Amino acid sequence: EMGGILYKTKNIILDTFFPKRCFNCNKEGEYICRNCNLFLSEVPILENIGGLEELISIWEYQGLIKKIIIESKQNNTQDIFCELTKKAIESRELDIPENCFISFVPMNNAEERKRGFNQSELIAETLGKAINRPVVSLLERIDNKKQNSSNRIERFNNIKDSFSFIDSPTIYENIILVDDVWMSGATMTQCCKILKENNIKKVWGFTLARLN
Repeated sequence: EMGGILYKTKNIILDTFFPKRCFNCNKEGEYICRNCNLFLSEVPILENIGGLEELISIWEYQGLIKKIIIESKQNNTQDIFCELTKKAIESRELDIPENCFISFVPMNNAEERKRGFNQSELIAETLGKAINRPVVSLLERIDNKKQNSSNRIERFNNIKDSFSFIDSPTIYENIILVDDVWMSGATMTQCCKILKENNIKKVWGFTLARLN
């Protein structure tokens, strides 16, 4: 309870002295104002891709949404990912099975320490609260390689053997796997493979954006 009060107090102070402004037009109030929200291009749900039952992505990774995600990572702006997730849920009706748990793609350890947060975990937690599903950590990163290459084959080769399953006494049959962006699909494909090798029957993917 005390943590919640401190969090709210912090947000009030930040909103007072450093108000949110639209990334596109600089209007005060939200990171994406209603008018600029029209510039975001939505993408359809994909079925049976990368081992996933479905890939639920909301926006195309271009223009304004790409700028927001990149700059938020560079500037360590945590709450933008929470705001984007809430917008995503408002814009797309999510048909998710009742017995699903939510998990997330773990981040490069050095990068997470430097940034101070894992955006995929933030998205997962915001999504979990919104749809009332538990968030569980099932994967860990076992290397420190960054996915810098834009070449699809190189990205798939780089990501091999980069994750391991975290043993749990609880059996999870269905998982929603969360990441911020689907680029080549290498990361989520590998994570899905690891989850299914450890007796998870079905995995759905959820990302804020997808590169078409």
